[in-house]
Amino acid sequence: MRAVGIERFGDTPELREMPEPEPGGGQVRIAVEAAATNPLDLAVASGALAELGTYRFPLTLGMDGAGTVIAVGDGVTGFRVGERVFGQFWGSPYQFGTFADVCVVQAAPALGALAVVPDELPGRVAAALPTAGMTALGVLDHARVPAGGTLLVIGATGGVGTFAVQAAAARGIRVLATATGRSGDTADRLRDLGADAVVTGGAQPLDQALRDLAPGGVDAVLDAVGDRALTGGVAASVREGGALLSTAFGLDDRLLADRRIRAAHYRLDRKPERLAELAELAASGALRPVIGAEVPLQDTPRALTGDVPIAGGLRGKTVIRVS
Repeated sequence: MRAVGIERFGDTPELREMPEPEPGGGQVRIAVEAAATNPLDLAVASGALAELGTYRFPLTLGMDGAGTVIAVGDGVTGFRVGERVFGQFWGSPYQFGTFADVCVVQAAPALGALAVVPDELPGRVAAALPTAGMTALGVLDHARVPAGGTLLVIGATGGVGTFAVQAAAARGIRVLATATGRSGDTADRLRDLGADAVVTGGAQPLDQALRDLAPGGVDAVLDAVGDRALTGGVAASVREGGALLSTAFGLDDRLLADRRIRAAHYRLDRKPERLAELAELAASGALRPVIGAEVPLQDTPRALTGDVPIAGGLRGKTVIRVS
């Protein structure tokens, strides 16, 4: 089978031929239809996450994907052959990711999360949902912004950001979004997703823009960029007891120690029920995954470095076509 992976930490990911993996006890084997990239993929390849799990080589990269179950191992009861599934395929040991014709994933209990794809949901859309979508929903749950409250999304054009804008707007939350560049199309698309106001790069400083847009402060900030100077500058705009949550390690020690607000680096809480919620929202049209680029499997190495054209001004998710 074709697979994109590495022989050791630090290698540049490349396409190669590998034997198809067999499912062990509690595992399912999946014919991959589509996958999606995440910043974590390169972090795994570099070895930055080596201490957070067990890895076996050669290692096929890819966490997010969708496909059809083609075999099940002993003890699997929740899934059957022929069923369409999607999820975050993170197992321990981690070896057979989604950037391949076939992958193997732990059915349950699992470090990742696996769920059935609704009949009306295309595989390419399902593949774009798991990591970024579960992260966005998890941050909103932890932020506890009430309907009518205000949320600032820093980095609203990426995968987590585009999901967070939509999910927050659907909950009746006023969304302020930031975007790099000055493209009117980008701002228009973010408003179409549910943002009430968009602050683009090159305009007034973000802290000043916040004073104009939310004179009374914001209830929460979601940082999906990791710019500590930026998060430090907006922290004063968070109301007392509000939340400042970063998915990109964008908080310094001073902010993490600030007892006036709830500041934390958010770590994904993987739940199959959250996947099911994402699938339901996407199937109903309430959540529209933004797919900024779509490439064949052989172009995955370029996609991982961002060397692919982005359509429509929003980066969103990059989807890998496998079959």
